[in-house]
Amino acid sequence: MKTAATSSLYWRLWLIIAFAVIPPLLIGVIEYQRNRAEAVASTLRMVENMLAATHAAESRAVSDIEMLLRIMANASDMRTLDPKECSALAARLRAPFPGVNNLGAVLPDGVVFCSAQPMTRAVDVADRKWFTEVRSAQGITRAEFVIGRISGEPSVVFGFPLRDDTGELRAAMFSSFGPFWFERLLSSYDLPEGWEASLISREGHLLSHYPTDEHSHDQMVPPEVLAPFLQVKGIAELPGLDGEVRLYGVAPVDFAPDDLLVLIGAPLGESLSAIDQRFASRAFTLLIVVLASGLLARLFARRLVEGWLERVRATVERIARGDLGARVSPASSVREFSTLEDGIANMAIQIGHREAELGKLSTAVEQSPESIVITDTEGRIEYVNEAFVQATGYSREEVLGENPRILNRGKTPAAVYEELWATLTRGEVWRGEFNNTRKNGSEYLEKATIAPIRSANGEITHYVAVKEDITLRRESEALLERLAYYDSLTGLANRSLLRDRLERAVASSARSHAYCMLLMLDVDRFKLLNDSQGHETGDKLLQGIAARLRACVREEDTVARQGDDDFAILIEHIGSVADEALAHAEQIVRKIEAQFATPFDLRGDGEAYFATLSIGVTLFRGNDTPAELVAQQAEVALDQAKRDGRNTYRFFSPDMQAAVEAHARLDSELRAALENNAFRLHYQPQVDSRGQVTGGEALIRWFDPSGKPVPPSEFIPLAEESGMIIPIGQWVLRRACEQLAHWQSAPKTRTLKLAVNISARQFLHPKFVLETSATIEASGIDPAGLKLELTESAFLRDPEKTVARMDELRRLGVGLSLDDFGTGYSSLSYLKHLPFDQLKIDQSFVRDMLTDHSSMAIVRAIIAMSQSLELEVIAEGVETEAQRNALETLGCRFYQGYLFGHPMDIDQWPGAEPTLPGQV
Repeated sequence: MKTAATSSLYWRLWLIIAFAVIPPLLIGVIEYQRNRAEAVASTLRMVENMLAATHAAESRAVSDIEMLLRIMANASDMRTLDPKECSALAARLRAPFPGVNNLGAVLPDGVVFCSAQPMTRAVDVADRKWFTEVRSAQGITRAEFVIGRISGEPSVVFGFPLRDDTGELRAAMFSSFGPFWFERLLSSYDLPEGWEASLISREGHLLSHYPTDEHSHDQMVPPEVLAPFLQVKGIAELPGLDGEVRLYGVAPVDFAPDDLLVLIGAPLGESLSAIDQRFASRAFTLLIVVLASGLLARLFARRLVEGWLERVRATVERIARGDLGARVSPASSVREFSTLEDGIANMAIQIGHREAELGKLSTAVEQSPESIVITDTEGRIEYVNEAFVQATGYSREEVLGENPRILNRGKTPAAVYEELWATLTRGEVWRGEFNNTRKNGSEYLEKATIAPIRSANGEITHYVAVKEDITLRRESEALLERLAYYDSLTGLANRSLLRDRLERAVASSARSHAYCMLLMLDVDRFKLLNDSQGHETGDKLLQGIAARLRACVREEDTVARQGDDDFAILIEHIGSVADEALAHAEQIVRKIEAQFATPFDLRGDGEAYFATLSIGVTLFRGNDTPAELVAQQAEVALDQAKRDGRNTYRFFSPDMQAAVEAHARLDSELRAALENNAFRLHYQPQVDSRGQVTGGEALIRWFDPSGKPVPPSEFIPLAEESGMIIPIGQWVLRRACEQLAHWQSAPKTRTLKLAVNISARQFLHPKFVLETSATIEASGIDPAGLKLELTESAFLRDPEKTVARMDELRRLGVGLSLDDFGTGYSSLSYLKHLPFDQLKIDQSFVRDMLTDHSSMAIVRAIIAMSQSLELEVIAEGVETEAQRNALETLGCRFYQGYLFGHPMDIDQWPGAEPTLPGQV
């Protein structure tokens, strides 16, 4: 039987309150523990997310550096490894990348020869780890943290090999950059107050730090502070650089794991304190409510029930209207009602939490840097964020209710929209690009992702679009591509792009079985124009040539400038059979020749300049001939066109290839002959009208290992072309001076003079006069006995410089003779200004003078002119008595030729005794 006390409302209220208090207290404790754990986990996730974002930023930084180094490696300015051109290229490529401290290249011996930043002294990086790795690398090396020897700044350095066709290292390119990428990442984090982020080297260099007002850059972290971080792998609670304990995430930098660490620290104390305070506040409030309810239950239980219900109803209505701070007031003293009041208060709190989350989401969407658009299923705009307003120039009021097609002015193909709606209709996400137009009429390229939004039952109710303006990115990509693949002067494709298209043409020809053609073109005597009229005039000619070549071919054909005055044309699909392709190729070549029949007006004053081309042509089809061999065949044909007098074209043939291979073998053997001292000097006598030997001409001879002589007509032009004529000519001059010194030491041969041929390339070498003077001094000869024979080509390029150099030689005391006189174009006009002592009549005139009236007239004119100019004249190629007698009759007193002696070894030299014709 229940007692009155246990059946009373008050007892039941107390009992209900007792049961009501326990669950909220347990829930509060559990919620407190859960909130505390969630706060720690949330902080941990934020640290891990930031570390992940750091790794992503590292990857992007490495990708940018690798792209920059590859662009530099493929640039035409790197072909010659010229320091000025390379440094200028490095400066241009570095400009768009503010984080790059320096960009340059290093020779294989470790010496920096190219730098975007000025160098005040020679810099050697052979001891750098990245340079050691680049010798065996095929791509970008791992990074190395260093203190830059040029910039003086802490930097991360990457290396990249530049190799020749054989795989040998030509140069090692490098790019160094500072912590710019990390600082930019930190600025995007917008870290809350109390957070800390640092970029530190393992030696303790503090490269970057947040917040910046607490620690400066380039500070050294104390070892006792740094040591705990070096032991951490992942997440740990450690004292930071300022001594404050935080939850730190520690990770090595991906591209320099042995050198750099990223530290990100998050404070826990403030968030946990707030959770503790909220729990204590709620517990204290609950306790007060329980006590008040219990004390008032007896007095007001019955009287306040009706009023309490009215207050509850009013409170719920206020909460429904959005007043989340509304509470039942005054609180009921009935425990059951108090519990319901607590439920209503908790409901308001939860609603507040959800609205706060929605507010955060709304703020994130509104402040997103990317445009966000929400439409209904008919495409009518219901929402746009601020980024959309800024990107398009339209206000929200102007676009709400409109279709996004207001941005379309016909620039985006209709097929894109068809694919878009087909994808969305299937309930799938669409990704693509739009060419849109802003309100002011300017165009921009937009990358978009559009996805359907579904209701709880799966029905599509809206579409959301996230869009990014990628105009600048595409423009930058296009600019980089143009720098890498197009010639800056003419706008034509460069060597790299030509090579790529040639490889594609070979592959395409293999599939279609159609012939293609490759033309190599060289501007005849371009260097002469460039040197005489200046580089600006030369550039105008190159631009004009480029325009005319483009006009000769189809739009899809490739016209390229490979460097200086070298051009190339690649044309595909010129015929399915050989005869058709050959006829088409000849037609194209003749079209090019017709274009160049019209002169160029380079100065704008009407003065005509006729430019001619040497052209090499090769036809190819299928994979039988790889791209490299196709280019080589065209080069061979071009060389043949040059040897055949220029201003002509030649088609490649197997005979040409055989000649090229023989040429290459001869070049290799010539270099070996110079190294092994395999040359000899032969001497051909020069006599006067009495038959007395007055001296001789030193002539180089080369015998291969089997003793077979190699004709000078074969190896001298090769030596001229390769530049080996300079060391070979110096060897000849030195040996000739040694022989002349021997002659001058004997009474019988003391008066003999020795003539030495000097090539134009040797004569124009900057150190020629200095080396000649040193050779004369070392041999101890009387320089009056030495005679240097020059050809007309030695002074055609720069007559004033030639005169100055000849005067220097005259001051040394040597004689000067003009060889092969009468065979050039300008000898008579320049002769009166050049300090020659002797003219040498070319043997072609002497050979024909008795049978050809023109040759006789030329010889007579040369002798008469020499006498008037008081110049000694000597005739070469005299082979018969009749020729000698005719020359003597005309006034020539000195002779050289087979009549008086063949070129001979010094052991066969007859001495200085009188030598009559036929006695040698």
